[in-house]
Amino acid sequence: MGKRMCAIAAAVLCAAALTSCGGRKLRLDGNNVVAGSTSSAASVQPTTVQPATVQTMTVAVSEQTTSATNEYGAPAREEIDVKMPSDYKLGTKKAVNVATILQKPELPTGCEITALTELLNFYGFAADKVEMADIFMANDRIGYYTMNDAYIGDPHKEDGFGCNAPVIVRAANDYFSYLGSDWYAVDLTGCPIEEVYYQIEQGRPVVVWTTINQVEIRKEFEFRLGCGEDFYFNPMQHCVVVYGFDYDEKVVHVADPLVGCRTYDIARFERIYESMDKQAVVLCGNEESAGVDYTTDEQKKMWLAQNRTFEDDEKVWLRKNLERPQPPEPETEPPATTADTTTTTEAKT
Repeated sequence: MGKRMCAIAAAVLCAAALTSCGGRKLRLDGNNVVAGSTSSAASVQPTTVQPATVQTMTVAVSEQTTSATNEYGAPAREEIDVKMPSDYKLGTKKAVNVATILQKPELPTGCEITALTELLNFYGFAADKVEMADIFMANDRIGYYTMNDAYIGDPHKEDGFGCNAPVIVRAANDYFSYLGSDWYAVDLTGCPIEEVYYQIEQGRPVVVWTTINQVEIRKEFEFRLGCGEDFYFNPMQHCVVVYGFDYDEKVVHVADPLVGCRTYDIARFERIYESMDKQAVVLCGNEESAGVDYTTDEQKKMWLAQNRTFEDDEKVWLRKNLERPQPPEPETEPPATTADTTTTTEAKT
């Protein structure tokens, strides 16, 4: 994307410039976001990955090829089966080569979108973490929606919260739509950790939800969202790209937006993966279209005008036509009438 995309976004959206996830917290006072305290916990020191352990990248694609194209000239989208076959046997180790993008200083709590940008760059797309955060990731700074709908808080600030896998899937798919690409994101949430490792064996690194420094801590109640749901959040929530595993060394290889490429203890990583609701995302597409931008500047302007909208004085940044969940009606019991009382008394006698 680069400078051209920044100019387009500024011209079409007139969006204000927005400025990792460290124990991150904010609280809401009415409709206003207020800085909150930062949780602290003992950290586990990671070890650095040696480049010699990393293997060459391969892009997994569908075996079937086609000459058909979409309206922008990209190969027609082909669904790739990412599910691990029931009789598949994992090897003992595998790694591909993923470069880390550090989320700071621009996005101190923007690990989710930074991890997605790492994945996009891996496949050759010229994505920028800040542009991805400001243009393609739904953002709610007033605490109305859930983390499945939007990033809650401001990723440019130290007191932002975060988002769940569906938000990152939509951000990726919107980015691909903006480029006219056949590529797409797949939400693997709920899959066993072995299926994450299977993706890596197929050449697909995976965005995974975990915790900062592998701290084992649970979610905490924060507040009632505007849509009526209670909001629980793990104050150490973090997002990384898993690009390798090694059962012999008992480690996983991750591109961590806070600290760079690291190895973490595989057993601990797997426990945290479970506690963070097994959230994971992969990207798929044709090898020939990896990293290719198929749309013109004018088409990009049209896409932005048609697909982005602000709500609530530009504090909620969403895909147009997203259904706004309504808060439940207050539960009140109607007062008893004289007739009701009489009827009840007569029935008892």
